[in-house]
Amino acid sequence: MKSKTIFVLMMALLLSFLLSGCSASAMRTNSWSGLNADADNAYLANGSFVYAVSLKNGTQVWRYPADKADTKEAYFANPVLTDDGQVLVASAGTGHSLASLNPANGNMNWIFTDAKGVWLGSPIVLDEIIYAPNTDGKIYALDLNGAFLWAKAIGGALWSQPVSDGELLYVTSLDHHVYAFSPRTKEVLWDLDLYGATPGAAALDADGNLYVGSFGASVTAVNAGTQKILWNSPIEGWVWDAPVLDGETLYVGDLEGNFHAFNTADGSEKWTAIKPNGPITGSPLVMDDFIVIGTESGTAYAIDREGAIVWNYPVGGRLYTAPAQAGDMILFSPMETDTILVALDLDGRQVWQFTPSE
Repeated sequence: MKSKTIFVLMMALLLSFLLSGCSASAMRTNSWSGLNADADNAYLANGSFVYAVSLKNGTQVWRYPADKADTKEAYFANPVLTDDGQVLVASAGTGHSLASLNPANGNMNWIFTDAKGVWLGSPIVLDEIIYAPNTDGKIYALDLNGAFLWAKAIGGALWSQPVSDGELLYVTSLDHHVYAFSPRTKEVLWDLDLYGATPGAAALDADGNLYVGSFGASVTAVNAGTQKILWNSPIEGWVWDAPVLDGETLYVGDLEGNFHAFNTADGSEKWTAIKPNGPITGSPLVMDDFIVIGTESGTAYAIDREGAIVWNYPVGGRLYTAPAQAGDMILFSPMETDTILVALDLDGRQVWQFTPSE
């Protein structure tokens, strides 16, 4: 099964980084990336470095670390922008670091290195507390100055950013479960088995319904209030990243290369799944006029809400990272190419590309 082949290859790649200490250039070209953006810059976590790249022209503003690569660090998780002006970056390297950077210059504000596992999922900030999921199965709580508050074991390896309704954290795990965790009481209130390992986050709607894709080759809807499974829709392939909500429609791609649109009410498909030119690993990006995805074959697609392809563009490399919106541009970070960030306009034309210096 192609899904399993991709998973094995990606895990072998990750383990090779963590165990062998790859060079910075090898990490850059053979690493999937974490991506986020504000009004001025894109923030790209890629291999041994985190980059700030100007949205105006695709030039480097800064990188962290500024000088040589730290072979103990490997950045994959999406950087997190906090309301008080920090960029949080989590490392999957043996240094176990969760760091806060100044977005203006990339200088480090603080660093936390006391977790037992590595960071593959991004932290979430709720009520001025940072909650960071770790592969050791724990949620770590820090204040915005980086001071450790507490850690709580949830269960299984935690690979994805939690989602929150403002009171509870909903955490997916490789142990097949979704957990409802109370930061106030520091207790797991309930958990459900969701048919397969879940490396991606859940999607959460305003009615308290969670939508989760898994390696069980299915998408599942759960009501958080009743803890009941509302529906479970089998699909052809494994789901790596989080589904994305758009009103009453849920979009999700799978590792067999299918792009689905589900009705959130009952799990039925709105249209026959689209099959572009390769497996879909990253979450889709919902925009005003269309939904954007990237494929393992390196092509970006814009798809309208009726399931028709609006445009496609050959970005190159392999597109494992979810695309990100930056104003009127769409950002992609390809893997296995020297160019690690590409900006497209809304018509699918390249605006600029970023290739870092050695």
